[in-house]
Amino acid sequence: MGRFKEIIVEREGPVARLTINNILKKNILTLRCLDEMKSALEDLSRDSVLRVLIITGSGSEAFCAGFDIQALPGSKEDVSLFRQEIPPLEGILSLVEAFPAPVIAMLNGYAYGGGCELAVSCDIRVAAKSTKMAMTATRLGLVYPPQGLKRFLIKLGFSTTLEMFLTAKTYGSHECLQKGLVNFVVEDHHLQEFTHDLAEQIASNAPLALGGTKRAIYAMARDLSIDASSAKELECLFMESLLSQEHLERKKAFLERRKEASSENGQGNSDKKE
Repeated sequence: MGRFKEIIVEREGPVARLTINNILKKNILTLRCLDEMKSALEDLSRDSVLRVLIITGSGSEAFCAGFDIQALPGSKEDVSLFRQEIPPLEGILSLVEAFPAPVIAMLNGYAYGGGCELAVSCDIRVAAKSTKMAMTATRLGLVYPPQGLKRFLIKLGFSTTLEMFLTAKTYGSHECLQKGLVNFVVEDHHLQEFTHDLAEQIASNAPLALGGTKRAIYAMARDLSIDASSAKELECLFMESLLSQEHLERKKAFLERRKEASSENGQGNSDKKE
């Protein structure tokens, strides 16, 4: 697995760790990163010895700052192509949820936008005390894709999902714990030890029971459904918002602020995130 550039895959007995490794850009999810994650997840899913997967980010500042906003389609032609295939981020989130072994998100810093959804797609979330989480789509003038909204509704419930998306508020770790965004909050310096102890505890259980229980719970939870007509309408809302003047203006302003902040900090790279 040494072929990867934007992720690191490590193995310790029955536990594997996938680290998003783009620390200069706050571990944003670039298209290359998502492609590498897809390859790694597919490889790991075929490993009969693996019992638990941990997903985390490099460094101590960010778990994942979100999806690379510059990779969003910005023209009618791009949106038309975008609609013909599964969006790359959704493809990864589906793989995480369908992964045959339990997946733990080890939140070593903030998780915004797509990074927050990546954490929510994991089965269990362990947060450092310094962790912050937010869903920022409405700040950018976007109607979030229905698959993502459904993921939050299933895991967090109606009221919390509405609050998160309508306010675009940033939550501290203890608020995240209260709202069910995370399962555990630990001191930053205990994060790795606690998470790996949890992984080993899970890995000690019977593998068939672990995989079967995960599949059964997800299957029962997916009763939250909409008819084909409504699904198409919601998908169209997302696509229309990508080309809306409001989104394009907010996206431009967002990138300009990041560029200015990067210049002030003397860095060559800006952390573009959604």
